Amino acid sequence: RRLLNRVIPMNKTSGISTYDCVRRLKKLVDIEKIGHAGSLDPLATGLVLILTGEATKLSSYLMDLPKRYIASVQLGRSTDTQDAEGSIVAEGDWGHIERKDIEQIVESFVGKRKQVPPMYSALKHKGTPLYVLARRGKSIERKPRDVEIYELELIEFEPPLFTVEVYCSRGLYVRALAEEIGAELGVPAHLHDLERVAVGHFTIDDAVDCDSIDSLLTIEKPGYSMSEALKHLPTVEVTVEEAARLSNGIAPRLSTSSIDLVNDRALFKLIRPDGSLGAIAEISRRGEVSLKRVFG
Repeated sequence: RRLLNRVIPMNKTSGISTYDCVRRLKKLVDIEKIGHAGSLDPLATGLVLILTGEATKLSSYLMDLPKRYIASVQLGRSTDTQDAEGSIVAEGDWGHIERKDIEQIVESFVGKRKQVPPMYSALKHKGTPLYVLARRGKSIERKPRDVEIYELELIEFEPPLFTVEVYCSRGLYVRALAEEIGAELGVPAHLHDLERVAVGHFTIDDAVDCDSIDSLLTIEKPGYSMSEALKHLPTVEVTVEEAARLSNGIAPRLSTSSIDLVNDRALFKLIRPDGSLGAIAEISRRGEVSLKRVFG
C-alpha cells in the first residue's frame, strides 16, 4: 500500500505512450485507480506524473504547472506532423543560418502569445481527437490559444540541428514552436526530438525509469504524498474539529494570518493535523473560503 495515494514521477522512454507507463504500474500493484497528469507523445521522452488512488483527483491541479523541455529542432525540412515521424512536406536551404540568427529569433518568442494547436494533437473536435482526423486527411480550423514562454534559450547549435531549452505554460505545443521558429528564420523546420525535464517542482532527477518500474516496490516512500505534490500551493493547517467538518463540506474560517498567506482568489491547500491533505480551497475577496475538492 506504499504506492497508494501517491504522485510518482516517471521517466518515459521513446516509443511508448504515457498510458503504457500506467499500464505497467497496474500490472505491478493492485490499485484500482491509476492515472496521469498530462501526457507525452510516444516520440518524446522524459518526465510524466503517474497518480494512484485519491491522487488521481489532483490531475488538473498538476497539469496547470509550468513545464521545462529540452527540444532538438532540425532545419531544412518541415513535416505534416511537425516532428520527425511525419512525411516531408517542404524542404529548404539552411546553410546560411548562423547561431546568432537563432539566438535573436528565440528571444522574440519569450512572453505571452497566441499559438494555433497542431492537427496532430489530442485536442478533440466534436468528440474525435484531431490526430485521428488528421490521419484521415482532414484539416479542421483551430482557434489560437493563449500560451506563455517564460524562458527560451539556445543551448546547442550543430547545423542542421539546434537545441533549445523551453520553460513554458500549460498548453504550449513544442512541435508547433519548432516550426514557428523555422518560419521566422525563413527555413522549413521540424521537431527532431523532445525531452521533458521538469513539471513545476518535479524534476527528471526524481523520476523512476518506466522500464524499471519494479524498483518502486523496494522504495520505502515512492514518489510524493498528495500534500507534498501540492507544495506550490500555500498551506493552511486546520484543527481536528475543522478537519472533521471538511468531510461534510464545511469550510473553515481563516484567521487574519492565514488569509495573508493566500493571494486573492488563489488556490490553497488545507492540511489536517496528521499532515494529510484535507482539501483544496479558494478564497474570495471578502475572505470567504470555498472548497474546490475534499479528500477522504
